[in-house]
Amino acid sequence: MFILMGEAEKVEPVKQGSFDCPNCQASQQYAHHQSTAYFTVFGIKVAKLNPLENFVMCCGCRSCFDPQILQSPENFSTAIDQLLLFRVLNYLLSGYGDTIHSRSRLQSLYQEFTGVEKSNIDIDEEQALINSGCAPTLPFLTTHKYLLSLEKKHQIVIAAYSFASGSCLMEHHDRVRINTIGSSLDLSLPEIEYLIVNSHGGE
Repeated sequence: MFILMGEAEKVEPVKQGSFDCPNCQASQQYAHHQSTAYFTVFGIKVAKLNPLENFVMCCGCRSCFDPQILQSPENFSTAIDQLLLFRVLNYLLSGYGDTIHSRSRLQSLYQEFTGVEKSNIDIDEEQALINSGCAPTLPFLTTHKYLLSLEKKHQIVIAAYSFASGSCLMEHHDRVRINTIGSSLDLSLPEIEYLIVNSHGGE
């Protein structure tokens, strides 16, 4: 007997409302985006697999938050895109060498993409976490990718490439590193290539 199996995506209607955005420090409109992957048999959804996206986006600053911020704002006030961007930049800093110049470039890039300043103490704490081996970066990205909008995933890849290309002459293994970061966020290799070429004129 022939059995047709596959996956399908269910996109929920976007829910809207208002919340106190920690970044804007003001009441803002939000959009709650949700979609889920389902296992299908003959095109019929039979089992929920995993969330493809589930995030609350501030319509003011466009930062992405865990939806639990709507019920428990004091515990989920950190924007997920800022959290992951800082982790990725520190991951690259650890790999390319923690120098005064590299730290300055990290701080400059982070502020460019988020409007938020990070101190050397913030970097020290993130470096200690990364170097402890307790929170591997790539699995961390994979675990949190569904909490990000596509726009923020793109920004992380662009910022990562900017940091890496400013740290060395880009070689094959450097591009592999950027591709791996993008893939951990569920971006395809052609999509990553497009972002690099069109944002920076990368080869």
